[in-house]
Amino acid sequence: MTYVVVGLIVAVFVVVMVMIAKKDSKERDEMVSKLTEEQKEFLKATEVEYVEKNAWTQDAIVAKVVDKGSKTDVRMLWYNKTIENNEYETITIADASIKKSEQEAHHLKVGDPVKMYFAPEKSVGSVKIIF
Repeated sequence: MTYVVVGLIVAVFVVVMVMIAKKDSKERDEMVSKLTEEQKEFLKATEVEYVEKNAWTQDAIVAKVVDKGSKTDVRMLWYNKTIENNEYETITIADASIKKSEQEAHHLKVGDPVKMYFAPEKSVGSVKIIF
């Protein structure tokens, strides 16, 4: 009986993860389809600059800006040249949060190129926009 319960819990977890992955994949595909060929080439040509072990900077393009009061959530598209996973050598998504004042000061909007700091092994501050 215990095995059945554990099996059901694992199955539910797997189904939820697959649903989330499909949603993110659909959203990414939609965002990438809105990029111009110049923007796609810009992302593919970006240089990866390592700043510390397992952390680097590279160019990205703002794909979505969501106002959250005093903060702004920014969804960026970047070209994965580093993490060898199922999104290696493709345009993928990264999320960052910045102060509303920073977004307004830099007039950050959809389609703008930005410099992104990326440290996938860090739990806090793993993705930042560098101004």
